[in-house]
Amino acid sequence: MAENLNLNKQVFNKRAYLKTIDTSFSELGAKTLQEEISSQPTVQEFFNMYNTLFYNINELGPTNSHEYLIKTSQEYIGFKEDNEIIKLLQAEIAGLRKELLETQKQLSGLAIEAASVSSDVPNVTLPEPEIPEPVPVEVPTPSTPTTPDPPTDEERVINDFNRYPKSSVKKRSERLGLDKKYIRGIKKANNL
Repeated sequence: MAENLNLNKQVFNKRAYLKTIDTSFSELGAKTLQEEISSQPTVQEFFNMYNTLFYNINELGPTNSHEYLIKTSQEYIGFKEDNEIIKLLQAEIAGLRKELLETQKQLSGLAIEAASVSSDVPNVTLPEPEIPEPVPVEVPTPSTPTTPDPPTDEERVINDFNRYPKSSVKKRSERLGLDKKYIRGIKKANNL
């Protein structure tokens, strides 16, 4: 009674195993991170849902209401700070309006006083002020400055000898535009 039993075991390699058998836990409802992200509504989808549900949302309430949305959005964008600034500016405007009203009351009171005082004061005419006749002012005419007389030929020769003591008579004559004899005569007369 011995019976031979052949047991055949079918074995898959790792790659074939993963291709053949589903190892995910989709039956249990667990989602991957990518599936979770893709199931989230986009901003456009959110606003479409918000516009659809707008009148179904309660106006007031600590949660799930328009009041809650406004408060949380204001906190997120820092809108309360702007409200505080607006309140301060409105208070300043109110104060300035009060000051303006007080000033207008004072001005109207002064105008009434001035009207009552002006009816009590007799009409007085003031004399015309005397305007003196203008005194003519003499303006001196500017004179042109006197220019010194140009140096004489003799002075030019002497200055040339002082400037260029080793210059020849010929060069001196060319430079000054004078005759050589004239230059020699001045040289002799002044011991240059």
